[in-house]
Order: sequence, then C-alpha cells, then structure tokens
Amino acid sequence: MTLKIPSTLQPLIDATRRDAPSLLKQLQVGQLLQARVLDQIQPGLLRLQIASAEVLARSQVAIAPGTRLKLEVVKGQPLPELRVLREPDAQQRQQQVVRSAMARQLSPQELRQAVSELRAQASTPRQAEALRQLTTIVQESGVRPAQPAATQLQRAIAQSGVFHEARLAAGLPANPADTKVQLLRLLVVLREDLKLPPKAERQAGAAIEQQAPARDMGVDSLLNRLIRLVEGSIARIQLQQAVALPAEEGQRQAWQLDLPIRLPGETHEAMLRIERDDAGKAGGTPSTWAVNLAFQFDTIGTLQCRIALAGDHVSATFWCERTTTLAHVEQRLPVLRQAFEAQGLDVIRLAGVLGAPPEPLIKVPIPDSLLDERA
Repeated sequence: MTLKIPSTLQPLIDATRRDAPSLLKQLQVGQLLQARVLDQIQPGLLRLQIASAEVLARSQVAIAPGTRLKLEVVKGQPLPELRVLREPDAQQRQQQVVRSAMARQLSPQELRQAVSELRAQASTPRQAEALRQLTTIVQESGVRPAQPAATQLQRAIAQSGVFHEARLAAGLPANPADTKVQLLRLLVVLREDLKLPPKAERQAGAAIEQQAPARDMGVDSLLNRLIRLVEGSIARIQLQQAVALPAEEGQRQAWQLDLPIRLPGETHEAMLRIERDDAGKAGGTPSTWAVNLAFQFDTIGTLQCRIALAGDHVSATFWCERTTTLAHVEQRLPVLRQAFEAQGLDVIRLAGVLGAPPEPLIKVPIPDSLLDERA
C-alpha cells in the first residue's frame, strides 16, 4: 500500500505550523519513518503523525485511528509517496533466514575436509593456533562412543548451537561450551588477527619489512579462508535454527541439528530432528513427541528411524536401505521392546521396513526463491 502526501492539503491541518512542510522537504528516497494514524477524515484521506508533525495523506484503503505504521519513502518532492512496510509473517521470517543461510552454509563434513586441507598449509604460529582452535571446536561437537548414553546425547544436543539464542532470550548466560558461541568468539579473533600483522614482523628491520608484504598476503589469504569456514559453520547452525521457526501459526514445533558420530579413525554424519505437537493439549490429550534420526554407514547403508511418544504409548519404525540391515534390525526389535517396557511404556508398534519413508524425516525449509527480489 502506498500513501501519497499532497503538500497542497497541508494548510488544512494548521496554517500556523511549519514543521510539516519542512518535514516533507527533508524526505529522502529510501528513508524509513514511524507514523501513527490520527484520524480517517474521509474515505481515501488520512491524518498521520510523523515525529512531531501532522500531515494529510491519500490512501486507497481505510486504516483505523491509532494504528502504527512503518513507512518507506519511495518518491520525494513535489508529491512525496510513502510505502507501508508490513511486518513479515511467520513463513516469511523463516524464508528470510533460510535464504540468507543456505547459500553460505557448510556441512560438518565439508568443514572437516577444508580444515584438513588448510592444516598442511599453516606456516606461522598464528595460522597454526587459529586452525587448532577451529579443529577443537569441530572435534568437540557430536558424540564419540559407539553406543552413546542418554546424558551424552543430551549434552551434544544442548551444545549444538541451535538453542543459543533461545537461552539468551530466557535470561540465561551464554554457554561457553556451545558450538555457536565458540564459533562466534573465534570469528571475532580471526577478524582482529586479520587487521594486525604478527608482532615479530612489526618489530623487524628494513630488510625483513621488505619481505613482510608477501608473507602478510599469505597470512591474510589463509585467515580469510578460515573466516569463510567459520562463517559457513555459523550459517549451517542458522539454517538448522530456521527449522524451529514456525512457518505458520499452530501447535507444532521442531528442532533439527547435525549429530556427528565419532568412531575411532572415522566420523559419520547423522541428522536428528525432534518434533512436538500440542494440537490435542487443549482437550486433555498429552503432547506427542517424535524423534527422527537419519545416518549412513558404509557397512549398513542408509538407516532412518522415527520414534513417537504420546503419553505412555510409544512406537518406532526403521527404514533400511539394504536387506541385510533390515534383518539385523528385526533381530534386535525384541530387545528394544523389552527396553521400552522396562521404562513403563506401552509399545504400540515396532517395525522394520525395506526402503525409504513416504516423507523425508529430515526437512529443510526451502524458500520460494533463493534471491530476494527487493534487494
């Protein structure tokens, strides 16, 4: 919606006031303004308050008095035009985050490979220390043992970085062990290091100073690549956080994250998704929780599972890519049933299925367009 402000109508407000015409003359295209609707004088004519000034504006739609508007100047004198900027809805907010993060994000596997390649190129203590810090952050994420305990999984989820902003919003201090916190702090250090040459080079003599630019270029090049890796890792977490942003108003929420599984000499990628549905809570029905897990090993192929819990009722389905994997899963289902029943749960269904689930268990919100046409 566009508002047009005819200056010829300005004396109708108060001929003794000069601040409104002065305001109109100062408007610049692209400028953002806060306004409040004072009155709907007649169809198509509004009285607005912008800062301390009152102006008349033509509008094609009616707006209730008291409504606060965010306006953008799209045209200046002689007939200024202001566009009403609407707050994005839930789906638009989610797509904005996804659009921003998707093009920059790096998967954990891509990050580990890039760090391994840069490690062989480090030639100064400063480079080696920066790589060591990033390597430590990478290695501390995920779970290590072949059969992780519940507490280890809880720790990996809590420190994944997905809950960093939620923790701050709840008034809690930042968790120093949180992956996103560590990446953000390392990013600050790398950017400061990029501005400052090594101390030894700053204090060196003229002969060394002549060689310093060439060495600085190498340092800058590697540090710049490290910065891009850290930014890509942060963008990956932001992409995962976008899943937790509701695309529409409702009772369903989901959290999704990478869960590297670190075995001796190798690391396997797993994706974890936790869903909560409170749709029946108003009627006294307990919330439904579901955990989706997808991973791939060379020995068993792709394995995906979904475990759903509603009150004391639990069900689990395992989708296997290979028949041999399906046979192993079905062989272990009685053990899983006993474990559930030992926790006082009523097992509704346990099954192994050959193939893939009818719908993806791990979902990444895809925006309508990866380009922002308004940019």
